[in-house]
Amino acid sequence: MSSTDSDVPVIRMENIVRRFGTITALNNVDFVVNQREVVGLLGDNGAGKSTLIKVLTGVYPPTSGKIYMDGKLVEIPTPREARALGIETCYQDLALVPLMSITRTRARS
Repeated sequence: MSSTDSDVPVIRMENIVRRFGTITALNNVDFVVNQREVVGLLGDNGAGKSTLIKVLTGVYPPTSGKIYMDGKLVEIPTPREARALGIETCYQDLALVPLMSITRTRARS
């Protein structure tokens, strides 16, 4: 069977390690997003989900490991470089709307 462009993952992260001093946040993580695929990244608090996405989006450089886009080795040193490659992140932000009581009624005109 011959390989086609559709066999090449859009994103492939191999053996990603990210350390913060003596703390290892990611240890040899592999992550793949294939063509026409939607991927959900799930895990417990502190599992490294946000750190992995921040490595992919150029917020943190990996301590070691490789990132490939469409089969080509890339370096993503900044979020600007990530955007240039078509990578963007929507971060979860619980402070987008001021806290409201569940009993609050809508404003009257």
